[in-house]
Amino acid sequence: MRVRSVNYVLCRAELARPIPLSCGSLTHRNFGLVRIETDSGIEGWGETSVNFPPWTYRERAATIEEGLAPMLVGEDARDVLRLRDMMVSATRPFTRMWSEGAIAQAISGVEMALWDALGKDLSQPVARLLGGARRREFECYATGIRADDPPSGARDAVAAGYRAIKMRVGFGDEKDIATAHAVRAAIGPDIALLIDANQAFDLPRARRMVAALAEVDPYWIEEPVLNDDFVSQARLRAEFPGVRFAWGENAVRLSHYRKVAEERLADILMPDPCRCGGMAAAMDAARIANASGLPVSAHHYGSDVGFAAMLHFMAACEHTDLVLRDVAPAALRDDLIVEDLTPVNGIVRLPDGPGFGVTPNAEVIAASQYRI
Repeated sequence: MRVRSVNYVLCRAELARPIPLSCGSLTHRNFGLVRIETDSGIEGWGETSVNFPPWTYRERAATIEEGLAPMLVGEDARDVLRLRDMMVSATRPFTRMWSEGAIAQAISGVEMALWDALGKDLSQPVARLLGGARRREFECYATGIRADDPPSGARDAVAAGYRAIKMRVGFGDEKDIATAHAVRAAIGPDIALLIDANQAFDLPRARRMVAALAEVDPYWIEEPVLNDDFVSQARLRAEFPGVRFAWGENAVRLSHYRKVAEERLADILMPDPCRCGGMAAAMDAARIANASGLPVSAHHYGSDVGFAAMLHFMAACEHTDLVLRDVAPAALRDDLIVEDLTPVNGIVRLPDGPGFGVTPNAEVIAASQYRI
């Protein structure tokens, strides 16, 4: 089974209302899919994260189709780890001149598509290829609640059956603190409240904000400082032993996962298979976390192609925590596959079938594909 072609497929939809984040604003939802065709007729599908910066969706086309595809065409698609290592080795010098994260995210989508193709070729789910499915149901937390009215959005998510809600901060300290209290009041004391700062704070501001946000009993506070600012993370960990910190959605180096895990700079690690280098890299990060006694809670902010892949990753992990589910209005996110992966009462099941167990919706993909 040899690789015949590697293509980047961008599906893009303008949002009726922009989504504010501490690092900018999303005016579109971009979903960067990767399709690998083999000479045996099998297709593998993966996803690469193309959220930020705003020009990422254009860069990714060149990185995948001009940089990675030529080295894969003609190779045996079943040699997933060998091909992953080949891509990493060939692009390593470029990380000194171009974004290391962008290259890792490009490799993520291609490697993910190779796993999907291998699973289909062997008639096996990817979770089994990664070591075996330890679980088939996952409790989700809802993220992407209404930015214009977070308390109402949180109530809506609870009404839909979610027992854990994530809100974002980084929009002004007093506003953030007031919103956190309002969301806690809206959902009551028994619903887990997760808080994501998206790396918004320097250390002095993070110290003030963590102290204030601790008053709402957060389930975790996520990435209050830059993800590679280990000095600040160590200070926060030491000063707030009663607060759980989550880290890792933006990490791409295994050495960073090892440092955070071994030095206990966070309590939950969050590898993103669409960002960190793919399924195998995410599994490496999970093993590091689990070996240090820490759970993983995979990150994914994209389409249900990547969501299905993320579930297979989480299924194969030994020790896990909650699973992210984006509930913001974005029909294209759900409609790029035929199957419905919407959680029921906050619970989502591992997709059945070979590969990632989902079927790309050819009509929707064709209708929403954005030509660069």
